[in-house]
This record gives sequence, C-alpha cells and structure tokens, in this order.
Amino acid sequence: MKKMIVSAAIVFALAGCEEANEAIDKAQEAANSAVDSIQDKVDAVDLSELNLDSLENATAYAKEFTESMEEALTADLTNADVVADVQEKVANSYACLVDATSESTAEKLLNKFMSAIGSEDTQSLIEKGVEKAKAAKECVM
Repeated sequence: MKKMIVSAAIVFALAGCEEANEAIDKAQEAANSAVDSIQDKVDAVDLSELNLDSLENATAYAKEFTESMEEALTADLTNADVVADVQEKVANSYACLVDATSESTAEKLLNKFMSAIGSEDTQSLIEKGVEKAKAAKECVM
C-alpha cells in the first residue's frame, strides 16, 4: 500500500513538473517573440542618418547669436557704422541659428534676450537685424 501511495505521489509530482515545464516553455517562447520584435525595431533605426555635425553647428551658432546680442548691448548706438555692423552680425547669426535648429527655437532664444534688454534702442537694433535675417533666409558665416 505504501508503495502504491508513493508511486501515485511520484506520478502526480511528475505530472505537475510536466505542466510547469510546459508553462516555462510557453513563457520562454513569448519572451523570445518579444525580443525578436524589439530587435526588428532596433534594426530598423538607421543611426547613420543622425547628423552629429548639425548638433555641433547649432551649439556654435547659438553661441555666435549670444555674442551678437552682447555686442548689441555694448554698442555705441550713436555711431552709424557700429550700428550697421552689429545689425549685420545679428542678422547673420540669427539666420545661421535658424538654419541649424528651427525658427521657433531661434525665436525662443531671441525672446529670452529681448525680455532681458531694457533699452528700446537696443531692442530696435536687434529687431532690425532679425528682420534682415528673415528676409535673407541664408546663413553667411
């Protein structure tokens, strides 16, 4: 009788192990399928299209635009040659920033500068430079 009970217990235990193995196999198949799907998506991404040079250019043009803003703040607005030179620098640096990023990004940066500038004459100088950049629509650096 004991042998019978032990045998039955072993049979039940083996049956339970078989069900557990089947569940593990199904889970592993599902995981493999998910990994394959993700791998297909990763393979579809073409990182060669990522242009790191454009990111470096954007940083450089943002710096040049910032420098042109600083120059506008310290410019002698009574000297027509200085005003024309600063206006040209603002125009060129703004146009290049737009080319490297987007017009909305350049506008956001411009708005931050304009909100910090108290002089209406300096704001006017910068606005004229930006208008000139929008008319030219070309980076000349």
